[in-house]
Order: sequence, then structure tokens, then C-alpha cells
Amino acid sequence: MSWLVDKDWWMKTYRGLIVKSMKLSFEMDQQATDLLSKMLDGRGNVIEFDEMKNLFKEYNESIVFGCGPSLLPDLDFLLESGNLRNKLLISADGATSVLINHDIIPHIVVTDLDGLIADIAWASLKGSVIVIHAHGDNIERIERFVPMFKGRLIGSTQVEPRPHVYNFGGFTDGDRGVFLSRTLGILRITLAGFDLNGEPYSCPGKLVPFNKRIKKKKLEVAKTLLKELVSKGVGFFNVRGEPYVL
Repeated sequence: MSWLVDKDWWMKTYRGLIVKSMKLSFEMDQQATDLLSKMLDGRGNVIEFDEMKNLFKEYNESIVFGCGPSLLPDLDFLLESGNLRNKLLISADGATSVLINHDIIPHIVVTDLDGLIADIAWASLKGSVIVIHAHGDNIERIERFVPMFKGRLIGSTQVEPRPHVYNFGGFTDGDRGVFLSRTLGILRITLAGFDLNGEPYSCPGKLVPFNKRIKKKKLEVAKTLLKELVSKGVGFFNVRGEPYVL
């Protein structure tokens, strides 16, 4: 069981910011985490964090793909400029569908299982490491979808870690992908498809209803968490290599 983010800081942030603003239940988040841990136990395709870190040790830059309105133009620019090369590609949930439709298989997919599961399962078959996140609102989806993934799996949580389920930090799939990148030792991160300052948005194919008010709160939490990483020396850039302004 591993904390890969500072436990004291994270639990203070989780209880003081995330639980209060999103009205979450620690107990339900922990129940989901315990379930995911049990479902991953004994599966031959589960990897641990040290294995994942070793897989991607050659990368010192990453691109994290969110599913905001800017994803398509950002991706077009990256393809035209050749700036996808030699970077660790981390996809947040629904952004995976856009990537595979452009014949791009991300190295890692971070998901709480509310995107297009068929596309995420396809990425899994093609080699993506799938980071499955457990929280109180996706218990049913964990039970239903975890057995579908045939490629490498690892679990994540926002509460107490359990065997095979790690706390990397992060709340939404997008900012959790960023925290994961930092945990892998990468301090220069390009944000593609991140629209933290715009109108709330929804990825295509979402399995849960879109709520504009809740999405706005989630984006505000994500922005606050990313600012914390800036204070710890992480550099964020847009697809043109310019500093990303949070």
C-alpha cells in the first residue's frame, strides 16, 4: 500500500477542498477503493507502480490530454509539428477516443470508467497501461468494467491506498494524469485539451449525465491542485511550448 503523494498535504486538501466543495463521502470512496483492490488481486495483468515507472523511465517530458474543446486543435498542432515524439502520452478518460480515432495509442490512460469503455478497452489491447480510479460514485462501473480490460492495469484512489491501488494525488482524470506524470519523475508537462478557464464541457460518450454546475466545481478543484504542483517545481506548457497560464 503506497502513498505516492504527500499524505498530510493530500488529506488536508481532500477533506478541506474536495469533500467540502463536491460533497463527497470518505467512506464511499474507501469502499470503492477496497472493492477495486480485491478485483485486481490475483489478476495476471496487474502491474505495480515500480513496474510502471520502469516502463517509462526514458521519458523526461509528457503530454497529458484532457477532453476540453481545445483537444482537437491542440492535437492537430501536435501532429503537424511532430511534437508528439519522445514524450510520454497520458490520456484522461474520454480523450482516449479522440486519440485512437487519430491512430494514436497513449502510453497511459487514466480513467474512472465513465468514458467510452470500448475505446479504453481497445487502447488496453493495443498496449496502454490503464489506471483505473476508484471513488464512491463508480462502484457499479468498477464491478462491471474492470474484468473487460486485458492489458496492464493499476489502481488509483483519492483516499487510503490498498494493495494494487495507489494514491498519486489528483481529483479529475485530467489533473490526476498530471499528478501521475509528476510521480513518474517528469517535471515538464504539456497540457493538451485543458480548458480550465472556459465554460464547463463534457466529453463525448460519457456514461454519466453532464451537470454544468458540478463540472465547473471540478475544474476549479483541478486548477487549485495544479497550482500546487507549480509551487513544487512542475512546469506546465501549452502545445506550442509556451508557459500554460493557470
